[in-house]
Amino acid sequence: MAAIWWVLSKVDIHEVVSYVAESSFGLLLMALLVYIISQVFSAERNNVLYKTVPLNLGRWENVKLYWLGMVYNFILPGGVGGDVYKVYYLKKNYECSVKNIVALLLSDRISGLVAIVIYLLVLVSMIIAEISIMPFQEYLWVLIPFAVAGYYVVVYYLCRNTIRQLWKVILFSLLIQGLQMVAAILIVVSLGGQVENLQNYIFWFCMSSIASAIPISVGGIGSREATFVLGSQYLNVDNGMSVAFSAVFYMTSLVASLPGLTYVLRPEWIKKH
Repeated sequence: MAAIWWVLSKVDIHEVVSYVAESSFGLLLMALLVYIISQVFSAERNNVLYKTVPLNLGRWENVKLYWLGMVYNFILPGGVGGDVYKVYYLKKNYECSVKNIVALLLSDRISGLVAIVIYLLVLVSMIIAEISIMPFQEYLWVLIPFAVAGYYVVVYYLCRNTIRQLWKVILFSLLIQGLQMVAAILIVVSLGGQVENLQNYIFWFCMSSIASAIPISVGGIGSREATFVLGSQYLNVDNGMSVAFSAVFYMTSLVASLPGLTYVLRPEWIKKH
């Protein structure tokens, strides 16, 4: 809540509302569709990891469980509500220890973080002309293999069974994050963002994705907006546009999660074919 008040004190709320009111509905609809597709792939990434234990969930059962989890991610801080319910559901319906389930879900989340880091390394190299973070910044992309190696080490000690699916999980994560970046680009363009500055918005979008995963706000709201406002001091991004983007992206992810309400109200339908 404090983050939201701080953000509101830094922007012209009428400007933010103006950006949203004048946005392109068609592009926003396309962004929603791309985001939903990214979540379907995210559910499939979950299932790839489940099968290494093995947890033999049917594909639709897994998708419905994932969709229900999306709803809970808006209820508890840091998007952990969905994971908590998955642990409960899988422990209740399948022969698997809580330790193994938690390890699988951590592996899934860390793979997403690795994908974001990979994209950030590329983006930092691209925006070298506007901001200097460290020496040899344009060569940061060479650190990508180290990010992957770090993920391998963590997974090896966290849940060794998943090692054989490491590359598939990383590729899924890159695809998922890539699709969400496409959704973000569509939202920025719909709000009237300049094409030449898109990489700056996407850079802070990736940074805000990390910030929103920290369990300090409900559904990540406030954290993403604060990241953009802080980022505007270092890169050429408009405060009002940034907050409008954050609000629209939040609503996009919220709308995408709405089918999960069916399974919140009727959880027994998750296993129903």
